[in-house]
Amino acid sequence: MQKAVERAGISIEELAGRIGCSRALIYQYLAGTTLAQPDRLQQIAAECAVPLTYFYSDEDAISSSPSPESQKAEAVASGSAATTASQAAAVIPITPAPAEVAIRLNDSLLALQELAAAQEGPPDYRSLASTCERILSLVAQTNDRAAQARAQRRLGNALINIGDYPRAADALSRAVSLAVAASDAESETSARQSLGKAYLLMGRTDEARSEFIRIADGTILDGRWKGLLSLGSIHERQGEYREAMERFDEASSLLEEAEAQGLSNAGETAIGLLYVNANRRNVYLAGGDLGEARRLAEKCLLDAESLGNADQNLEARLDLAWCDLYTGRWTQAFHGLTAMLQLARFVGDQGRETMARIALGILLAAAGDFDSAIANGKDALATALSRGDRRAELYAQLALADAYTGAAGRAAEARYHTTQALAITASGRYARAEIEGRLRLSRLNALSGDIQSEQEAAERALTVSESLGARHLESLAHVWRADALLHSISLRSEGDAEGNQEGAAESAKQSTASKAETLAENGERISALATAQREAEVGLALAEETDFNESRWRGLTALAQILLASGDVGGAETRSREAVAVLESLRAALVGAGLPDTLLENDDAVTVYAFLARLLFRTARTDESDAFLEQTGWPPLTSRLTAERASEQSLSDGRV
Repeated sequence: MQKAVERAGISIEELAGRIGCSRALIYQYLAGTTLAQPDRLQQIAAECAVPLTYFYSDEDAISSSPSPESQKAEAVASGSAATTASQAAAVIPITPAPAEVAIRLNDSLLALQELAAAQEGPPDYRSLASTCERILSLVAQTNDRAAQARAQRRLGNALINIGDYPRAADALSRAVSLAVAASDAESETSARQSLGKAYLLMGRTDEARSEFIRIADGTILDGRWKGLLSLGSIHERQGEYREAMERFDEASSLLEEAEAQGLSNAGETAIGLLYVNANRRNVYLAGGDLGEARRLAEKCLLDAESLGNADQNLEARLDLAWCDLYTGRWTQAFHGLTAMLQLARFVGDQGRETMARIALGILLAAAGDFDSAIANGKDALATALSRGDRRAELYAQLALADAYTGAAGRAAEARYHTTQALAITASGRYARAEIEGRLRLSRLNALSGDIQSEQEAAERALTVSESLGARHLESLAHVWRADALLHSISLRSEGDAEGNQEGAAESAKQSTASKAETLAENGERISALATAQREAEVGLALAEETDFNESRWRGLTALAQILLASGDVGGAETRSREAVAVLESLRAALVGAGLPDTLLENDDAVTVYAFLARLLFRTARTDESDAFLEQTGWPPLTSRLTAERASEQSLSDGRV
């Protein structure tokens, strides 16, 4: 019917208007959910200029007819009571007998089902979805509810893979209803599992959980372990890591017991355990146990290759790249992500292609290549929105927040994307992602000088990360808290300095009470610095424990600044040099990946180098400072510090 409409050059709306029905009814015919009655089918045949038998034949009846005009005349004539017997003999096609129609229908179904199977491996999901719709249009005429359920389920799975989640959920809901009506428990279980996945991808978590609970409590073994696994993934997403691991352990035990009892074979168990370990890996990543996450990712990659599982092969590659990104192995991260991007595109896995672009965007933003980061983030966001993929949309927003934060003059856009990400975390209860959003907000507030908001965002991130046990993110929250405390102390010190200059003439007359007040303020400053130092040291210790690279260099930098403010120049220099060494390893990693060394386009990274150069200069080691700047090989930094020195010298000369 779809083919006839397209060749006739008319739209669905036009067809509906011509035959006097709703557009929705035509769509139901095309989807196979409603069977077109003979009189309605006769009208459609007339408007599309095809004989009625066209809809029951595999042959292309259109190409064999002399012209659309004559075809339409034949079709119209076939329904006219005024047509004579001799005319009918000449132009009306002979209607096939019911048995012949049934044979042709069965042959067509078999051919389409074979085509669908071929389109599943290697997958061509768009073609598969189209084939499934054709199967549904035929199978609806058989009144075989079990066959209809299987076709709807296959269509739903294809639509999930091309990112059309609303249509997928609709098809899978129908599959569930049809399977229940046919008392087909296995088909129902499979359809519910896929329906739950579609709901989860759309952010409809409660509905997804309901489907997974039903199959986890069911009688079908395959559904029980998959349901447990899916329930665990919801717990993981919401930061309930202990509950997640409990569900994964239950799924693992169920698989092993089934094999021991002869209910499944070793191959089926191996595939099930591959998915269990992939989900366990997500918990390790979320909790900051990057070493264990890497170990499991490497194991899963080998297992996926040996089992020929392309889906988990890509997932393991993605998680390995995240581990490399977090731990500062940027050469491996970049190569892993670019290879995965090509593989995902090759197999048509748009979801993982999108996540690879997001990870690339975050990596490139950290590396200072903001234009490329923005391009990757925008592509990922557009795809996520078109697919209705809330999780991908969330992380695309975070990637764009990073890119715009680093780009000059684009703080407003960075704040917009951070706010959008936080809105998604609230609606979808993405607990760990909320921490990431708050940390970005803290950074933005620090850059804008809003120290109070910087501290509030850092404290919220710290509270959530401690409750979840996300130790790598907890480390960064401690660092931003230390940074906010240091900035607050600096602001108070600047205010005190201005007040001292204005009241210099009265200083000799300062009362005993005023002197006591000054001593109290000094005591508060010392106490605040001690608190800031503890925060930085805790953050740094967690960074070392989890091997979280960003917290390491940021923590070292914060600690160096705090030590200098406390008067410990030697300690400040030591920590500053350690921070520079971490960043130098990242610059080397960019070169190793064949990328431009753009790290010092990132102002946060430049600050680390500038701090050490200033420290050396202000401790009367000008030559050493100059040599360090030359070794850095970043002319904009040298120019900036040279101008600073000239300005300081001019002020000094003026005071003299």
